[in-house]
Amino acid sequence: MDTERLLEIGSRGIHLLFDTDMIVTAFAQDADRLRGELEGRFDEVHFAIDGLVKIGDPDEGRDFVQSLPESVRHVLILLYFELLDGRMREAAVFH
Repeated sequence: MDTERLLEIGSRGIHLLFDTDMIVTAFAQDADRLRGELEGRFDEVHFAIDGLVKIGDPDEGRDFVQSLPESVRHVLILLYFELLDGRMREAAVFH
């Protein structure tokens, strides 16, 4: 998966790997609960990121994300939007 292209498309509001329901559900999570749920499970998050980067097709990537444990999926979505936000802030033109 070409991360730069994914973020470029994401900056236009098109999120190829996540549907609206997945995004809404991820952002509705309680951060402390999610953190506690994933404590000691960082290998799973790393596996998810590594696996996703190796996938070349967005449809296959979406299926992969859908197959992840819910808490890992939520963290992956939140990390994606954090990266997207950082990219958009860097690209912003200030007058």
